[in-house]
This record gives sequence, structure tokens and C-alpha cells, in this order.
Amino acid sequence: MRLWFYALLGLCFVPYLRAECTSESCAHQLMETLDIVYLRSAKKLSLYPDFQVGAELALRNSLLPLLRTMDKFDWQHFEDPQLKRQFEILLRDSKHPAISKRFRQHTSDLRTVGKQKFTCDSSMPNKCKLISYVRHIKPIVTNSNDPEEIKWYWREWRNHLPQEIKNSMHFYIDYYRNISAATLTSTATSPSSIWYQQYDEPNFMKNLEGYMKTIEPLCRELHAYLRDALRRKYGDDVVPTSGLIPHHLVEQALYQSWKKESVLENPHQHKKMPNLLQELRGKRWNPRDLIEASEEFFKSMGFPPFSEELKRDHFVEIEDNMAGPDCKSYIFTHGSIELNYCPKMNYKKLLTTHGDVTHVEYGILKNNLTVGLNREACPGFANALAEAVILSASTPKHLQQHLQLLTEFDYDNEMNLNFLFRMAVHALLSIPSYFVHEKLWVDMIDGRIDAAEYKCHYWNLMAQYMGVGPSEVTEATTYDMPYKFYEGLVEETRSTKKLFGEFLGYQIYRDICLEIGEFEPGNADKALFKCDFAGNQKAGNILKKIMSAGATKLWREIVNATKLDGSAFLEYYAPLTAWLREENKINNITVGWHVTDYCANLNNTTGNL
Repeated sequence: MRLWFYALLGLCFVPYLRAECTSESCAHQLMETLDIVYLRSAKKLSLYPDFQVGAELALRNSLLPLLRTMDKFDWQHFEDPQLKRQFEILLRDSKHPAISKRFRQHTSDLRTVGKQKFTCDSSMPNKCKLISYVRHIKPIVTNSNDPEEIKWYWREWRNHLPQEIKNSMHFYIDYYRNISAATLTSTATSPSSIWYQQYDEPNFMKNLEGYMKTIEPLCRELHAYLRDALRRKYGDDVVPTSGLIPHHLVEQALYQSWKKESVLENPHQHKKMPNLLQELRGKRWNPRDLIEASEEFFKSMGFPPFSEELKRDHFVEIEDNMAGPDCKSYIFTHGSIELNYCPKMNYKKLLTTHGDVTHVEYGILKNNLTVGLNREACPGFANALAEAVILSASTPKHLQQHLQLLTEFDYDNEMNLNFLFRMAVHALLSIPSYFVHEKLWVDMIDGRIDAAEYKCHYWNLMAQYMGVGPSEVTEATTYDMPYKFYEGLVEETRSTKKLFGEFLGYQIYRDICLEIGEFEPGNADKALFKCDFAGNQKAGNILKKIMSAGATKLWREIVNATKLDGSAFLEYYAPLTAWLREENKINNITVGWHVTDYCANLNNTTGNL
């Protein structure tokens, strides 16, 4: 990108690009130009999305030529604190190389691995019809009652993972190592320092490890309960009494966490959970109504309504044939707002739509800021806000009093426990998995393990943090990580966002509930899981203040936290933890598991991984 490009923008005279212009005034002018380039690039991306690398990387790439003129400024001594913060944020982006054709291809391969077809359909033994994991295998794993069928797909998908995916993973490892080698400073001494640089915390992995240690007691109790349920269903020969749970069965339990029929039965089975989908249909709700209900959530707290133009022209329903089984919304909040929402309608979508609209509200407020400051406080911060809103919207109080749904159901202590159980199954089977992926990746890029150890180290982490072992021995040159691991290496879908969002979301939720008096520790009537902040203007003011801050401050300063703290998570699930502990004790269910060192007998001739 050359100076004539800026002339086309009406910026023929750009003195701040001259080497001798290093004043704070010139820095302000540079930020103004960056803002113009950013907004024009964002507008183009809103019309023509870059699905190969995603909006965040595409925008960073469009700014690189100007970002690399920032090094000459003595920005640490600027008087304007917001300008200093802009420089601090944007200079991080300047460390990354321009997007190459190879980078595009490798990124695309990792992003789409779950949609690629490279596994044979077992229902056609005489013909290999290739199928993908997300669209075909995942529904089979979710609904099958045959553990051998589930295990077969678990093994075959991994054994047939294309070499291109492995190459792309190694490309990304080298990518972060090369950036680290080129930018060795006191604040960035390892590849993981680059990976975590937007969290403004040098030992961020230690923070994540501390959170996992805090929630470990609840994880162990649920693991014991799940293992016993699977053992009773499939037998001791499939699930040992005190050993690791085979991975394919844990995956099935996770996929079934939102299903009415699940291998994990609710604590009080005689109390049937209400069928929200049936009620939504009875009230003639449609997917657009889910958006309207989510907007009303924010309006009740003092947020302004969405404009008719925004809802008419920028909220678009995804076509059924394009939605896929997961039916995830596409949300664009860079400069302008675009929401392509899921056409499906069920309890899960009611909650996730509240999360989607949270992203929209956050985007609207942070877009009032200039380039660099108009991003989320750190990767996953928007997810954390969405998680806090989802926790509020999921409460029986919100469903009954604000949405006028399930009004005929009496949520007594037994029903509340069933509700908590369903929420916990999804959280406690996904959070440790995200953490393992994150820990494995950091150990990879920092060189703590060799390539030959990637598989065994993965299983050591799965055993340590999840009590889960391999379903079967795969081929020597195979990696055993699921598709979400590979997706989690890419900026827009990185596993850190999901993990951080889950962790911080409970903290934000707890803090708001305490502030507005809807949570009182020790008061069963005001237990944390019952807190709904819809209709509360004070809660709305807190959320608006957080959202309006964008990235102007460190995430910890925005939410007044010193670190990620798992105590809010434990407080939310406290009644369930007590019930699980007592239930496991009464039924003499072993809690804990024996851990095997999968790297102990590593054969150095395992092949080229």
C-alpha cells in the first residue's frame, strides 16, 4: 500500500509519514488516517466477508502499512492517555506479517476441518461415501445407542485426518515462533507471549490453570456421576469403575447436554423438564421473535431500541440449507453491524440469541470509539458479556416473568436442581476440553514438547484435567485432537476466546447480581443461579459502562477484577455440588481416577508426525 492510496482518500498531504515528524500531533493525525482506512476496509468486509481468514485478520492486514510507521514515535511519553493506549494496542498488530497466500490456505484448512469430507460412511460398507464431521458424524454420535458405532467414527475420523491439516497446524506453530523470534523484548519472550499479548498479562496460562484448580472439586464429582451412568449403560468392560472415561462417550454426553433424552439423567427424573420448543410453537414464535425477545431484555434495562433500518437491512435469517446442524449465527461488529441469525428455534437458540444480541449491543457501543480502542477489551471479552446475559436469561424467573413462558410450571428445589444439572453438564464437559486444547497449544508453540510427543501429551492433559482417555489406539502418525482443537488455532475461532468467555462470564454475572441485590450469599431465595437482571436499570448502567469502554482500559480494570476467579462458578453451582457429593457418597461411587503417563513408553520411531 503506497502514498497514492491515501491520496485517493483525500489525504494527499501526510506529514506524519515523514521520518522527521514524531510529535504527538503527528501521532494524532496518523490515528485519524488509520481510522479512515479501518472504516473503509470494514465497510467493504461487511459487504464482502473474507471467510478464509475472517474479519479481524483481514482488517489487521489492511492497516499494516500504516501500523509499521508507528515505531518511530516515542509514544510511551505522550500526554494523551487514550493515544498511548491506541499505540500500545495497534503496535501489537504490527508484529504480524502481511497475510500471504500460504497463510490464507492454512487458515482456511484449519477453520473448515469440521466441514471437510474425508471419512467413509459406515452405513455403506461396499462403497466409501465421504462425509464430514459437523454435518454427518456429529449427529450420529449424538443420537446413536451403539458405542461401537460411535467409537468407529471416533477412530476413522482421526485416522483419515488429511496431511494438509497437520501441515497447517505446523505452519501456525512456526508462525508464532517466528513472530516471537523477531520481536524479543522484555514483554514478549516466548511464542505464547505473542498468543496472549492482548490479555496484558505475562503469565496468563497460570491464571487459567488457577481457575481450573478452583473448579476441580465440582469437575471430579460430575465426572464420577457421568462415569457411573455410562458404566451402567454400557458395562464395566467399556467404562471401568475407577478409570478414565473413553473419549467418544464423553463427546456423546456433551452433544446430548441440550437434548431431552440424554445418557445423563436428571437428578429428579420424576420432575420432567418443560418442553420449551412446544410452547414456543404454541405461541407461534419464530426465529425473529427470539431476536425481539433479546432486544426487549436490553430495553428493559435502559438500552435504546434498535433502529428499524438496522433490523430491516442488517438482521438477516440464514437460509435453512446454509445453516448446518450447529446453526451458528454470523455476527459482524466492525464499524457497522451485521447479524445473520439461525432459522432454528429451541431452548438453546433462545439462550444463544440473547448472547448474539449482546454482541450486537457491545458492537454498537464500542463502535463509538476510534481504531484500536473500538475492539473488545481482549479476545473473548464479548463472549463473557454474552455468557453473563445468557445466565440471566436462562433463569426460570426470566422465562416466566419477562417472556411469559412456562408459566404453568412450578420451579421448586427439585426442578431447580434439574435445571442446574443441565447447565452444568454442558459447562463442565466443554470448559476442561477448551482448557486442554489451550494448554496443549501453548506447550506446542513454546517448544516444551517435541512433535513426536503431541499425541501422548494431549492424552496426559486429557487424563489430568478431564479424567478422559483415548477410545482406541489410532495409527502412529495420527493426532487424536478433535476438530475444535484445529479450529481453535485461528484468530476468530481461537479456543482462548471460548475459555476466557466462559470463565469471566460467571464473574461478570455474579458481580452484577451482587451489585443489584439479586444475589445474597447464604440466602437460598436469592441464590446466584436465580438472579435475573432484566428490568433492572442499575444492571443496564453497569453493562453500558463496560461495553462503552471498548479497549480503552485493561480488561481487569473494566470489570474491577485482579484476575480470573473460579469462585463465581462454584457459587452458581453450589446446590448441585452438594447434591452430587451426597449422591456419589450414598451410591458408593468412586470419585477420581488413576492417571497414566502416555509419554512414558514413547517410541521414538513413531513416524513423521
